[in-house]
Amino acid sequence: MRLHTVALGLIAVAAAIIVIALIFLLAHQRTTGVLSQNLHTVFWYFDVGREYNMATWYNSGLWLLMGVLSAVIALARPMHRRAWWLLTAVSLFASVDEYLEVHERLDLPADRLLERLPFDLGFSWVLFGAPIALVIGLLLLRLVLSLPARARNGLILGGLLFLLGALGAESMNGMILARNEHIVNNAFIYGTMLEELLEMSGVAVAFASLVSLVQREPSSGMLRLDPALLPPLRQREDLAALR
Repeated sequence: MRLHTVALGLIAVAAAIIVIALIFLLAHQRTTGVLSQNLHTVFWYFDVGREYNMATWYNSGLWLLMGVLSAVIALARPMHRRAWWLLTAVSLFASVDEYLEVHERLDLPADRLLERLPFDLGFSWVLFGAPIALVIGLLLLRLVLSLPARARNGLILGGLLFLLGALGAESMNGMILARNEHIVNNAFIYGTMLEELLEMSGVAVAFASLVSLVQREPSSGMLRLDPALLPPLRQREDLAALR
């Protein structure tokens, strides 16, 4: 299956969740009484700014799928195997984090540090989150650059989209919240929708990039790992087997 087909399909589901949330939010805001309460309940099920609902389940599930696929690739003993296991660990942790928002626990120590700095970030956890993301990116850089062009470019694009949402858009949303005395308004809700769409799109593109590394053998119909990921000796063995 082509990379862009998988990515666009997953992004379409993410966009649908956000559109449903937006429709029921607007309907809730324009009605009163029991109807308004019922519409808000449906909005809550799809609200990307909350935990334990359809949006969180989908986002967490994307990370989980990427972690499982990364582990399957690592078990095939490719080049840079340790980096594949690191990607697996990061993806599985991110899956848990999306559901439980573990990263927000960084706010407490970050708040103390932010008090000594001459600027505001909205959500202070970014002070620690950005350096952690940079370190992980550097550790995975060699692996990413070694991949075939389609997967390499997809992972880079996915990472940029995710960071644009997780660090850029979320910082913007934090500033919106701070300026409004931490009262949630429509600007914050819409900003959160944009943030989560960027994050889910980034993970979708990254996952699709990993999927593109799994190929179907024409003669047997069995799935195999792209030979470009294997050590040179195993690449030669695979070519000999095909002959």
